[in-house]
Amino acid sequence: MRQDHKLLLVAPSLKLGGIERALTNLSYEFVEQGLETSYISCLKAEHFYTVPKEVNLLEPSFRRQGGIFNKILFYPRLLWFIRKSVRQINPKAVLVYGDWFSPITLLALSGLKIPVYISDRTIPDYPFKFPIPQLKKWLYPKSAGFIAQTTRAKNYKEKIFGNSLNIRVIPNALPLLNNTSASMANDELSLLYMGRFAWEKDPEILIRALPRILKVYPEIKLRMAGDGPLLTVMKQLVQNLELESSVVFLGKVTDVSHSYYNCSVFVLPSVIEGFPNALIEAMSFGLPVVCFSDIPFEDIVTNGIDGVVVQERSSEALANEIIRLIGSEELRNNLGRRAILSVERFDLKNIASQTLNFIELQ
Repeated sequence: MRQDHKLLLVAPSLKLGGIERALTNLSYEFVEQGLETSYISCLKAEHFYTVPKEVNLLEPSFRRQGGIFNKILFYPRLLWFIRKSVRQINPKAVLVYGDWFSPITLLALSGLKIPVYISDRTIPDYPFKFPIPQLKKWLYPKSAGFIAQTTRAKNYKEKIFGNSLNIRVIPNALPLLNNTSASMANDELSLLYMGRFAWEKDPEILIRALPRILKVYPEIKLRMAGDGPLLTVMKQLVQNLELESSVVFLGKVTDVSHSYYNCSVFVLPSVIEGFPNALIEAMSFGLPVVCFSDIPFEDIVTNGIDGVVVQERSSEALANEIIRLIGSEELRNNLGRRAILSVERFDLKNIASQTLNFIELQ
């Protein structure tokens, strides 16, 4: 271990989530490169992801629970926990992911001469409630650097902060998945949705597009992987539209490789994405992908070259693009082959090296 290069990662938790996946993936590469790495999980909860055994994992003994009184007590205790942990570890740099926990960590470490690098992980203009926007405006210029996941995010932050933020665009890394086989080996025509069942992912628009697709390709299946607050509502919608024989709810999927292998087209119908991990994962399996232009696709997909970007947010427009893809195996295969090459730039070692270079630990 390079003890002169101690790095502390701060994340919301080790629960299922994009931030947790991104930081735990990086932690394996940081350890591989010999850094003495610690990981603060701010929210004590059941673990979905793991960190290497070499990583010093710290969690508070207290939990955030419902009720005003608990919330009032939780955040001062968390601030003290973070500050106390950092003073004990004495890292050369702190790297924080999350729109909530970046300002909280900066506040907790005020006055300490330790560089803190931060990164927001949702869309740049998401309307957070008080006090997050106010804390960002005050504290973000005090950071050592800001990692923007996309060029769209970088441009927005520059409009807000001008030259007071040291910004670098560094995308998420591809996780290490078993994607050595051809994803199109399965002959069954199927669509894949993978994500939370929540309003920002908009699974409803995909379900409502399905009847139009079934009129042309009645044998097609829609496989939907994930869990979330709208899962029951979406199951009811499927029943109301009499689509039970065409939609398969997979629940939480741990072996995502199997799901990618067994589909023809991957669809990401999200309204909001900071950086769509599932999109680059699907592309790495050679899948033709479809998304809407609402999300920051520009740094990932080139429309018509390695994926399809739908400009109009409607079930009809989405259905028409999917019908076009299903109708041409050659088009699907061409998009998939180019997608594999396109996402090579998201290789974990490459992204980890970019990150360490930015935080001056390389």
